[in-house]
Amino acid sequence: MTIPQSPSTLTVPVMRHKSYFIHEADVTIRVESYIFRIHRFFLIRESAYFRLRLSAPTLPGQDPPGSSESNPLVLDDATPDAFACFLWVFYNPKYSVYNATAEQWSSILDLSQKWGFKDVEWLCIRELEKLDLSPVDRIQIYQRFNLDDTLLLDCYESLTTRDEPIGVDEGVKLGLRTSLQIARAREVSRGPDTGGPRTPSAVQLKGPDLRLLISDIFQFPVTQSNGAAYTGPMTAPVKQSNRVDRASALPATAPTTPSKPEALSQNPSTSEKNPPSNDITSVKAPLPKHGDVTKGNPWERQNAMRRSGSSRTSN
Repeated sequence: MTIPQSPSTLTVPVMRHKSYFIHEADVTIRVESYIFRIHRFFLIRESAYFRLRLSAPTLPGQDPPGSSESNPLVLDDATPDAFACFLWVFYNPKYSVYNATAEQWSSILDLSQKWGFKDVEWLCIRELEKLDLSPVDRIQIYQRFNLDDTLLLDCYESLTTRDEPIGVDEGVKLGLRTSLQIARAREVSRGPDTGGPRTPSAVQLKGPDLRLLISDIFQFPVTQSNGAAYTGPMTAPVKQSNRVDRASALPATAPTTPSKPEALSQNPSTSEKNPPSNDITSVKAPLPKHGDVTKGNPWERQNAMRRSGSSRTSN
């Protein structure tokens, strides 16, 4: 009787990845039936996961994992397409230009969070901020990866003030909790129900008052650490055209090459690069006029009287 082999025991043909098998590289990785050969520098630079995997102790005479095609480092928590998409961040042929879809950035973000690539995670957030996504799709992606909820303030505001209520398909994407919170914001922002007809566009709260309501419903912090009023994440612009400016306020940590320090402007009028100092020691008090020294502190007044008396004695 022949016992059929299970899929895990079948011999799977292994092939080199057509884009990311670099002969000059120094670590070999297998993902399912594909072999990747890449530079370990990109993996161990910021990922404790790969530093541990690539430095695992071996028996005497045994090569470390990833040393060759016959002894690759096996990754079981990624697909070949997802891993290739992740490697594209480091081997992007267009310097500092990252053109990818929301699905691709989501795939990269998933692996960066799983393996501890914090700089790549920041890159994904910055690039997602630049994409023209619908409020519902943006909320779904950000909540899936547990990103900062305050980045969604403008999306919540858009769904609160629009005429149409949340649809069934949108509710499935948003989830029950978020859908109920948006419904609550829509109800409160339109004022109390007086029993008469209520038009869908009769939003009574505007600007800071509306954002304060949304922050309260979604339990955002309403004050900053310095005690100033909270106006949203990085001014949280309402217009979609301002999204690129908001994304540029996030940490600019390109993972491919170290960023060069930006030269500070020598123009004193550039307040952003040369902010005014709040240090009281940097403010010089005007020097006292001749004859006004007695108006200073008592020690100066006493010294002045002594000098005056010695002058009269000498005369």
